Amino acid sequence: MSSATRRAALPAAGARSRSRVRGWAATAAGVAILILVWVILARVLTGLRVIPTPWAVVQALWDDRDVYSGNLTTTLTEAGVGFFWGNLLAIVLAAVFVQVPAVERLLLRVAVASYCVPLVAIAPILVIVLPGNAPKEVLAGLSVFFTTLTAAVLGLRSADRSAIELIRSLGGGSFLVLRKLRLLAALPSLFAGLKIAAPAALLGAIIGEYLGSSSGLGVMLVQAQSSFQVARTWAVALVISALAGAGYGVVAVIARRLTPWAARDVSVGVGAVAAQASGGRLRTLLIGAAGVVGSILVVVAAWYAVIRGFALDPYFAKTPADVAAHLFTGDDAADNRHRLLAALNTTLLDAGVGYLVGMVAASLVACVLVAFRSAEQVVMPLAIVLRSIPLVALTPLLALIFGRGLLGVTVVVAVVTFFATLVTVAQGLRAAPALACEVIASLGGGQLVITRKVRLLYALPSLFASARIAIPGAIAGATLAEWLASGTGLGSLLVADYTASRFAALWSGSVIIVLVSVGLYALLAALERPVVARYAPQRVE
Repeated sequence: MSSATRRAALPAAGARSRSRVRGWAATAAGVAILILVWVILARVLTGLRVIPTPWAVVQALWDDRDVYSGNLTTTLTEAGVGFFWGNLLAIVLAAVFVQVPAVERLLLRVAVASYCVPLVAIAPILVIVLPGNAPKEVLAGLSVFFTTLTAAVLGLRSADRSAIELIRSLGGGSFLVLRKLRLLAALPSLFAGLKIAAPAALLGAIIGEYLGSSSGLGVMLVQAQSSFQVARTWAVALVISALAGAGYGVVAVIARRLTPWAARDVSVGVGAVAAQASGGRLRTLLIGAAGVVGSILVVVAAWYAVIRGFALDPYFAKTPADVAAHLFTGDDAADNRHRLLAALNTTLLDAGVGYLVGMVAASLVACVLVAFRSAEQVVMPLAIVLRSIPLVALTPLLALIFGRGLLGVTVVVAVVTFFATLVTVAQGLRAAPALACEVIASLGGGQLVITRKVRLLYALPSLFASARIAIPGAIAGATLAEWLASGTGLGSLLVADYTASRFAALWSGSVIIVLVSVGLYALLAALERPVVARYAPQRVE
C-alpha cells in the first residue's frame, strides 16, 4: 500500500472508530435510562412490593450464582434446537411458496393457524405425545416459525423484477432465479426475521418450562414467583433479557457482516408479498376459494391424523366432529355459541386496541431510529428488554401498574406487537435507495420529508408484513392478559374450561381463535395487494 493510500485510509478508519464509540456511548445511555426508570419505579411503587431495587436484584443474582449454570444450559439447548429447526423449516417452506404459488395458497393458512393455536390447548398434547425436552423445543420452534416464514417470503419476493426477466430471457428457470437472485435479495429481510426469532425462541422454551419441566430458567421463574421472592424473580427475568439481547445482537452482527449493502442500495425492487393470481377476477376468486377449501381439508386431515396416529385419549383430544357437535348440533349448542361469542367480543376489543397502539407506536419509533441512527442504540435495548421478559411474569406487574381493565390489557398487547413491528418496519425503511434519499436531501428536504416521500413507500411491504404477523400475536397477548389480569374474554374462559376439564369447550374456543386470526390475516393480505401495487415503487434504476 502506498503512503498516499494509507493517508487516505486513516480518516475513514478514524470515522469508523468514532462511530463505534458513539454507538457504545448511545447504548450505555440507553442502559442508564433503563436503570434510572427502574430505580424511580421501585421508589414510587414501594408499597406494592412488586419492583425491587437494582441492588436487591444484583444480590439475588450473586446468591444464586451456582444455580444458573445447569438451568441456563437446559433453556439454551431447548431454544437452540427450536431456533434451528423452526427457522430451517420456515426458510425451506418460503422458497417452496415463492417457487410454487399454488402451494402457498394451500398451506399459508395452515401456517397461520399453527401460529394462532392457544398454548393452553396444545401444551397438554405436546407433553403426552413427545418425550423429554421435545415439547419445549417444539414450542420454541413454533415461536419462530411463522415470523421467519413471513420475513423470508417478503425477502424472496423483493428481488428486482428487471433482473428476474433478464435471467429468464437468457433461458434460466425459476430455480436459477432463486439461487442466483432471490436468495441474495432475501438476506436483509431474512435477518430482520431472525433478529425477532432469537428472543422468541428463548421465550418459547421458557413458556414450555413454565407449563411443566424439572429444570431451566422457566422453572426458576415459577419457583421464585410461587414463593413470592420478588428480587429473585426479577433476577431470573434479567438473565432472560440478557440472553435475548445477546441473541439479537449476534444475529445483528452477522447481518451487518453478510449484508453490508442493505442500508445503501441504489437499485431496489419491491415485489408483492402475497402470491398473485393471474387471469380475470372470476378466475382469481375461484383460485382463492379453492385455496380456502384445500387449507381446511389439510387442517382437518392433519387433526384426525394426529389424534389417531398417537392414539390420544378422546377424553381430552377432541375431533372436528366433537367441536361441531359442541357448537352446532348438540343439545346445548346455542348456549355454547352464545358463551363463546360473548367472550370473543371482549377479546377482539382488547386485542384491537392494543394492536393499533403497538403498531402505531412501533412504526413511529422505527421512523425515528432510521432517521437518527444514534437513537437506535438508546431505544433498542429498551425494546429488547420489553420483548424478552416472559409475559407470564410481566403481565401481573403491568396489571398492578395500569389496572386490570382495558388499559392494562392494551399495554400487554402493545408490548407483544411492538418489537416485531419495530424491527420489520425499520428494515423496510432502510430498504429505500440511498440515491433517492440524497436527491430529496439535495433539494432541501429534511429527514421527515425523506421518510414521508421515499422511505415509507419502500417500507409498505414490510409494514403490511409486520401488520399481518402482529394480528395473531395481538390476539394471543389479549387472551394471556385476560387469563392473568382481567378475568374476562376468551383467555379467562379457556383457562376455566381447562381447569374444569371441559375439553370440548376448550377446543371449540381454540378453533374460534384460530378462525378469527386466519380470517383477519387474510383480510389484511387482500388489502395489501392493491395498496402495494399502487403505491410501492417497483423498480428504481
